[in-house]
Amino acid sequence: MSLLLVLLLAAAPASAALFAAAGKADITPNTSEGAVWLAGYGAKGRRAAGVHDKLHARAVLVSDGKATVALVAVDAIGLYREDVLDMRRQLGWEGSDKYLFVSATHDHSAPDTLGLWGRFPGMWGVDQKRHKKLKAEVVALVKELSGRLREAELVAAKAEPDPTGLCRDSRDPVVIDPELDVLELKAKGGGSLATLVRYSCHSEVLSKDNTMLTADYPGALCAKLEAERGGTCAFFPGSVGGLMTPDSDDSGPLEADFKEMERVGQALAGHAAKALSSAKVRLKDAKVSFASRLVRVPVENSRYLFFLRGLRFGHTLYEADGTPLSAWAAFYRPWRHFFLFPLPEKLRPYVETEVSLVTLGPVKILGIPGELFPELAIGGYDGSRRYGRPLVRPTNPNPPKLEQAPKGPYLREALKADVGLIVGLANDEVGYLVPGYDFQAAPTRTMLPKPPGTHYEETNSIGPRATDLILQAAGELLAAP
Repeated sequence: MSLLLVLLLAAAPASAALFAAAGKADITPNTSEGAVWLAGYGAKGRRAAGVHDKLHARAVLVSDGKATVALVAVDAIGLYREDVLDMRRQLGWEGSDKYLFVSATHDHSAPDTLGLWGRFPGMWGVDQKRHKKLKAEVVALVKELSGRLREAELVAAKAEPDPTGLCRDSRDPVVIDPELDVLELKAKGGGSLATLVRYSCHSEVLSKDNTMLTADYPGALCAKLEAERGGTCAFFPGSVGGLMTPDSDDSGPLEADFKEMERVGQALAGHAAKALSSAKVRLKDAKVSFASRLVRVPVENSRYLFFLRGLRFGHTLYEADGTPLSAWAAFYRPWRHFFLFPLPEKLRPYVETEVSLVTLGPVKILGIPGELFPELAIGGYDGSRRYGRPLVRPTNPNPPKLEQAPKGPYLREALKADVGLIVGLANDEVGYLVPGYDFQAAPTRTMLPKPPGTHYEETNSIGPRATDLILQAAGELLAAP
């Protein structure tokens, strides 16, 4: 804690003020220092040809003088739980009154940080040296900001812009979460320290044909807000499963895609600024708190089982009884699963992940460690969130059985907050969290063939049971006193 903050706290009344600091670090890799493999799209990476715009780690620290939370957004496809635990260890924040909350923007034109997109299918594209440096940059940024906390005011707002031209749902049923959540921390006496924006859409305006490093539309969004309001802007993804993808025209040349990226990002920035101009939540005093629940989920996806090496890169693997999985078991069981399919339930490995809750006065931030389908957060199975599109496409050869869809209340209702942010890819990335009633991928060695219709997401999910286990943990966390 800085000397300035100590002096401010000593002079503060019993109702402690709010303190904040924000900044960003450049995490753009140098493409001339070895191959950089871009993540997203398909089973292998794309070698980066250069840099279109810089990648950043952006951090916002908030404190009430007792508890401190660092909210960090990283321009990356995702970060695993072990990455977050490693950064917490480096900060010395484990088991303390400080909490590191990290989410990736899910950028599909950033380097592979998950070990899934190398030169060939099945090879990972993570450069260990660069990956270590990325985490070191985040740690250094948070440490620096810890000494720069200033008294601040919290402004919170939300809007529901028409998603047409911004985001669409590519999987039936069509359920779009249009809510745009915005937090701003303003320095005492004026001036923006930080703006946080949460929106539910994949960062993939740039298509699989792109080979340039770019932060995609979140970068354009943050650049506009930083230029107009000052301070640091951090973007957090919402419920991006489903699959929520930009409603943009990617049929033209690459130059047109970059213009579309700017258009989507700047349009969302405009909606964020407009929401803040009429914000009703304005606080100079707010209690800061955090809590989390650990949840252990089984690895059921056949592809994940066969490539356990990638999971071990980011997770500690466990037996069903909670004991750590031995190195021999991690080596042997993928082959056992592949050649003597299926792997018996008693031999199935588990990973441990985390559901988290950060509270800033009346504002709640719920962290979900994967890509949640919007309908699990807001419902919409009745067609109320389809925004002029068919709930189920007439051409779908295998429509979802909506009569089996889960009933409410849904996650946002359980959040019970004036402004509530459901943030995806928070403190981990376990893949898509698919509603159980529509998880149709067959339990084969390769998760193939895919069922007819729109069922890509199952192949990039850790398994069908993960969704209910994580939602149950979230419900318990929200219900806790």
